[in-house]
Amino acid sequence: MAAVIIFNGAALEDVAPVMVEDIRVSPIQLSATARERPINWGSDFVRLVGGDRTVAITFALLTRDIGERQEQLKQITRWARTDRPGKLHLSWREGYYLECLCTGLPEPSTRQWWESKLRLTFTTFDNPFWTSDAEKTAACGTQFTVLGDAPPLMRITNTAAEAATAQAYSDGSNTMTFAQVPAGDLVIDLNRQTAAVDGASIMSGYAFGSRFIRPRTGAQTITGAGQVVWRERWE
Repeated sequence: MAAVIIFNGAALEDVAPVMVEDIRVSPIQLSATARERPINWGSDFVRLVGGDRTVAITFALLTRDIGERQEQLKQITRWARTDRPGKLHLSWREGYYLECLCTGLPEPSTRQWWESKLRLTFTTFDNPFWTSDAEKTAACGTQFTVLGDAPPLMRITNTAAEAATAQAYSDGSNTMTFAQVPAGDLVIDLNRQTAAVDGASIMSGYAFGSRFIRPRTGAQTITGAGQVVWRERWE
């Protein structure tokens, strides 16, 4: 039987003999932004933004021996607990993952073990979308098409043996120019709006009046030196 729940490459079913009862993936929470009216009662609606989503996993652990049962729960805790977001794969969304942290651990009953409904809760933070395992690339200056119904995770990479001056990238609407780009491995993260060479920021050379290219779906072309790398995302 194929694994149902995989977190950071390890299957829950391989950690302990669990019987998964249910998995509930919440929709992305919506957060309304409003501002108070200076004179009249009430508030004016400004915008609606997306927030986090949760994955609640309920399961049974039908181990009679209390010592063995406690050890299995410890193994599940070690499997779920991380200090940074990890990739959660679920069997019915093959090829996609949710980037999340475990925010709720099981609370077992030591008396009525057979009635316990154990629960694990995972929460997304920066990235609430289903993200493709497959990473796609296209050379800068060539047209490519991004699928999905959410902006992709997108970056520009380039390896240069010599430093360059006035390096520019553009999608036709937004242009970002760097006064100087040192030799080395350049990575421009379009989602976080950062740029670095060999891990050292070059944002001090970000030219005044520049505008970061916004990741989007559909057909597009980004000019400049290097390649565009992206992962498609879905709600």
